[in-house]
Amino acid sequence: MLNNNTLYPVKLNGKYGFIDRKGEICIEPKFDYVEEFNGKLATVSIGDKIRFIDREGNFKNDDEYDDVYDISEGYTVVELNKKKGFIDSDAKLVINPQYDDAYGFSEGLAAVKLGYKWGYIDTTGKSIIKSQFLDATDFSEGVALVQVGGKLGYIDKNGDTVIEPKYDYANKFSEGLAAVQVSNRYGYIDKKGDTIIAPKYTTGNDFSEGLAVVEINDKYGFIDKEGKNIIPLKYDWADDFYEGYAAIAVGEKYGFIDKEGKELIGPNFDNVDTISKGLISVEVSGKWGYVNAESKFIIAPIFDEALAFVDGIAKVVFENRIRYINTEGDYIWSNET
Repeated sequence: MLNNNTLYPVKLNGKYGFIDRKGEICIEPKFDYVEEFNGKLATVSIGDKIRFIDREGNFKNDDEYDDVYDISEGYTVVELNKKKGFIDSDAKLVINPQYDDAYGFSEGLAAVKLGYKWGYIDTTGKSIIKSQFLDATDFSEGVALVQVGGKLGYIDKNGDTVIEPKYDYANKFSEGLAAVQVSNRYGYIDKKGDTIIAPKYTTGNDFSEGLAVVEINDKYGFIDKEGKNIIPLKYDWADDFYEGYAAIAVGEKYGFIDKEGKELIGPNFDNVDTISKGLISVEVSGKWGYVNAESKFIIAPIFDEALAFVDGIAKVVFENRIRYINTEGDYIWSNET
């Protein structure tokens, strides 16, 4: 279903505002810069300061910030005077800027840095896991990857060690497994720290939709959670599966495959982007357009950039100007300056 409330940033006479899906200006261009809306709010800048507006273009409050970072679970990391804190979904400052660094909330906790050590707080700003780690990451599936004494391991939400820090490189848990490096090779462990897939790969991505990209001898393919080779390691590059499809490369040409390894789009393009609304943005001879699942061009490759469709509208760059098109390739906004 299309979201008729989606707004899109535009630039007119050197100022930024927003249009709706019909291409009509709904927030007058008066800002020096804007970001896309995330939920009810959008960040805008006037001079060197950043503020927040609602979907009517009204400032939520008088608060100003130097920078804005991660937005997750209804909270946004903001920076003021080189310290970071958090605002809620109404742009209300709920945790004062006091941290030297901070990540967004994940599973109810956020990694924050005081001095040279990382710990975790909850959404009220209460310290849940004291600052003690050289580095820390977001919680994923109930555990977080942390660095202790130069090695990586995993903790639970009580701060207790669940997998001893013994790895030089490791990834977060995804679908029950995490890629870890042992003797310069990647394998996969479970949350008990048991090895499930032996470390034999040069590269090991997170599991996504039941499969993970792995690499041996510069060739990429996909394995399942038992380590079975589902799609042969024959590609020169491969990306994670998303909504049933994965981008791959053969030589310097790109395409898409499904989970059975069948080519949805053959590796015939100079580059590809994500699939959206049944259309795929592809690059040919330095220009971008959109093809369907049969590799037939629906929108000719005439753009310098072509992004994914969002509620039936895509941002493109033509003749060094940002424009917006619908799924038929018609401009809904094209008079930017």
